[in-house]
Amino acid sequence: MKYLKFIFLSLITIIILAVLLLAFRFGTDGNNPYDNKIENGITPKFSEVLIDFNQQHNGKKSLPVIASSLIDINNDGVDEIFFGGGFDQQDQLFQYKKNAFTSISKKVNLPQKSNLTTLASASADFDNNGFSDLIISREDGITIYYNTQGVFTPKKVKYNLADDATPLGFALGDIDKDGDIDIFVSNYIRKEQMQGQNNFTKGYGPISQLLINNGDNTFTDSTQNSGLAYNHNTFMGIFVDIDNDSWLDLIVAHDTGEVRTYKNNADGTFKMITNPTTDKYGYPMGIAVGDYNNDGQVDFMFSNTGTTAPHFLARGDVDESEFNSDWIFFENKGNFVFEDAADKVKVADFEFSWGAAMADMNNDGLQELIVAENYVEFPPHKLFKLPGRFLTQKEDHTFVATEQESGVVNKHFAITPLISDFNLDGYQDLVWVNISGPAKVFLNKGGDNNYLQLTFLENAKNIGAKIIVTTTSGKTITEDYIIGEGLVSDQSATIHIGLGKDNIKSTQIHYTDGTIQNLESIKINSRSIVPKLIEVLEKAEELK
Repeated sequence: MKYLKFIFLSLITIIILAVLLLAFRFGTDGNNPYDNKIENGITPKFSEVLIDFNQQHNGKKSLPVIASSLIDINNDGVDEIFFGGGFDQQDQLFQYKKNAFTSISKKVNLPQKSNLTTLASASADFDNNGFSDLIISREDGITIYYNTQGVFTPKKVKYNLADDATPLGFALGDIDKDGDIDIFVSNYIRKEQMQGQNNFTKGYGPISQLLINNGDNTFTDSTQNSGLAYNHNTFMGIFVDIDNDSWLDLIVAHDTGEVRTYKNNADGTFKMITNPTTDKYGYPMGIAVGDYNNDGQVDFMFSNTGTTAPHFLARGDVDESEFNSDWIFFENKGNFVFEDAADKVKVADFEFSWGAAMADMNNDGLQELIVAENYVEFPPHKLFKLPGRFLTQKEDHTFVATEQESGVVNKHFAITPLISDFNLDGYQDLVWVNISGPAKVFLNKGGDNNYLQLTFLENAKNIGAKIIVTTTSGKTITEDYIIGEGLVSDQSATIHIGLGKDNIKSTQIHYTDGTIQNLESIKINSRSIVPKLIEVLEKAEELK
């Protein structure tokens, strides 16, 4: 009897110690891994404003993502927010007015749905009528909501969807320079066909698809001919000119796999170029895009499982030497040469992450990195929530976690951040898009730094444009107008450039058709609609 009592007490002790160990392990996972200090005065500060959207996730029916987009539906200069509804939930579109967000879903004729999850979305003007349309994906395929003066009309996109494929994120752009918008659809295996969450088997998952626009918004599947055919689960890709040759290249995040970088050969085909993740394994999911160090080359950050999941669980049957769970940060050295600078910029050692975005939130000319965290289907995150990272960039191009000081901690299940200047005060605001919980919006408290905002019509000509601003102190700041940064989402069509205390010396826009536009009359602390501005400048030049 004594032995049984001893064994029983020993088992209880072991269980208690194991629980305490797990609580310590996951309870401290959200601690800041870096002792990187930041000077006073540069950390952006925010205040929360309420928005009435609470996403309802159905874990049995749906993949653990939800759609979101910023879209200026009525061309009034203020972005609306689109949220995708869960399997049994309607989508919603919110408008910002008088310091409040109100649903305008019925007013804009947002279509009703049933027994489908809205998984991804993006905005672009497919029919060139001057109004941004909304493209969305669900389990049954892709639909474009055509926008006519602020009212939607839905039309399904006809294409072959494989029996094992769920369409997720969209990369949009005119990859062949024929004047219309082409689509790269990231496909992920259907929920009911998933075979574990750490399955690194080659060929696991469907082929993502390149849909070439026929000129009338019907599409031809050119995946096999383009060199992009590759079987693997994919969260998202982005069309962006990586090597500054005016052709839109493609960068793709393959879950339980690698990041793939593809050069546009200018003939309808792409060539895969090796990068620091080639033949390595990880969980790249979200993609943040920006020229973080202002060297004129576009850089990328990729989310990963980070420190959260123990390697013996996360890497499955992959050898430890081939597995990387750290956050990944591609510093572009030019001509498709990348360095993984995650350690150098002090972001490698953070925890589980989803969508991410680079944006200058304090108008000092350097981009912050905002990263969504917490996994709705990871049991420890039910109890031990990560804060969601808001990383302020210092002048030495390292990042410091300031989410607590900034007032934007988000202990919900975030999928992506969205960034926009809702109240038009010249400082960008933050939306946390949360799954299985309430969305959160934080308005920037601002400051006295200068800025420039350029709003683009979201058409084929403009997507992929590079904006190059030279300041009076000699600093050069480059931004790319792209579609799809974050994760299954889309950011604003307004390019925002912080200037610090500088003025503007010159502003150029490099379009993918080869046109270079000099905006010599542009003023600081203003917002301009690019096509209208170009038209005015061209007429002035004609009069001369």
